[in-house]
Amino acid sequence: MNELLKLHGYLYGNPGAYGLTEKGQQYAEETYHSRGTGGYAQYNPSWQTRTWSDETAEALKADMDASPGGFDGGDSLTEEEYASPYQPLSDCSSSGDDDVSQPSWEGLAIGGAVAAALLVAPHVKPFWNNKVKPVAKKLRAGLAKKGSVESADS
Repeated sequence: MNELLKLHGYLYGNPGAYGLTEKGQQYAEETYHSRGTGGYAQYNPSWQTRTWSDETAEALKADMDASPGGFDGGDSLTEEEYASPYQPLSDCSSSGDDDVSQPSWEGLAIGGAVAAALLVAPHVKPFWNNKVKPVAKKLRAGLAKKGSVESADS
C-alpha cells in the first residue's frame, strides 16, 4: 500500500522511512510517538504513525484511473522497479530435464569427516589423559630403568 501511495504522490521516501508529501498531507495526519522511559536510546523507541482519512481511498482510485502509470514526482519507481522489486531465489521454470548438479563424493567425505570430528572431539581429551598418558609414562619409565641398568652393566 505504501508503494502505491508513493507511486501516486502521497508519500516520499523508502520502506521504513516514508513521509507525507504536500498532496498526502491533505488526506493524512502524522503522529509522533515515543516511549520515553529514560536510560539508553535502544530502550526508548520512537516512531511515527499515519492516520488516513476516509476520502483517501476515493482520491487514490481517481488518481489511479487518471494516471495508471503513477505520479510523475521525480522519485517514483520506474515500471521495472515497480513490477519486480525482489529477485527470485531459484528459477522454477525449467522443465526438469536439465542436469542438476549432485554433491561430489569429495564434498560428502569432507562433510562426514567434519561431522565425525565434532562428535569425537569431547571424548579425545579424557582418552588422552586417562589412557595414553599413563601408558606412555609407564613405557618411558620402563625404558629409562632399562637404559640405566644397561649403562650400569657396561
